[in-house]
Amino acid sequence: MDKGLVLLVDDEPVVLRIQAAAVQQFGFETLIAETVEEAISVTRAHRPSLIISDVQMPGEGGFDFVDSLEKQGLKNMPVIYLTGYDDIDIIRGGLKAGGDDFVIKGGSVERLKNRIAFWMVSGFLELPSDLRRRALADANAMKGDEFSHVEDHIKVDGAITERVSARIAEEIAMMPEGYGLRLVERVCFLGRLSKVIIEESHTFGHFLRFPDYMIGAVNRVNPPWKHELWPLLKRFEDWSCDTRFVLSGMEPLKPFQQYEWYMDGL
Repeated sequence: MDKGLVLLVDDEPVVLRIQAAAVQQFGFETLIAETVEEAISVTRAHRPSLIISDVQMPGEGGFDFVDSLEKQGLKNMPVIYLTGYDDIDIIRGGLKAGGDDFVIKGGSVERLKNRIAFWMVSGFLELPSDLRRRALADANAMKGDEFSHVEDHIKVDGAITERVSARIAEEIAMMPEGYGLRLVERVCFLGRLSKVIIEESHTFGHFLRFPDYMIGAVNRVNPPWKHELWPLLKRFEDWSCDTRFVLSGMEPLKPFQQYEWYMDGL
């Protein structure tokens, strides 16, 4: 992201100070709001690159805030929910409102720092809508006695990153020299990588961490055109609505001239 502006929304001054310290350690500028009304006004005026919002606040809370941003067309940045409740209902409500990530209060500040760093450099502007739907559907199907701490279920699973990376690396190895230099090939690569991640994902936590698995797999496979992918991630929603993107994910990687959709003139 470009501007490096992070909006912090919380009614507790002590929490705001902790958040501000975590953000400023990366050299980003912070904006502060103590109410939803103020937060909406600040968002409209400054268009921050990232928002960190408390869920529980007097009057309107974090869910109301993000829902209002969505309805007013102001939600064009990731939102991290900060909550004191290690509860599946927080995940359900946060995803439904339009949130993209969750950090449970009371843990190490390093956890918050890691999520700030990830969203500020990953290229993703949000959790992709298809993955949000999948995560919400699975979270809605969960019962309270099916797991203990929800935070344990939203951690990045290194085994998924390894399996996805191994599958994609094997497919890339079969490609001719120069594969990935064309934009269409990089878009097809993202389509295939997305499908493989979804195939390896089975819980709401896996779907929630889709951006992490995508970035992790790209870094592990390390194609020579890796850095050309980051600008594409900012438009991930647009690409995912393209029929060619979807169809390219359905089968192993191949030169784009060999895809059936290419032969059919799509």
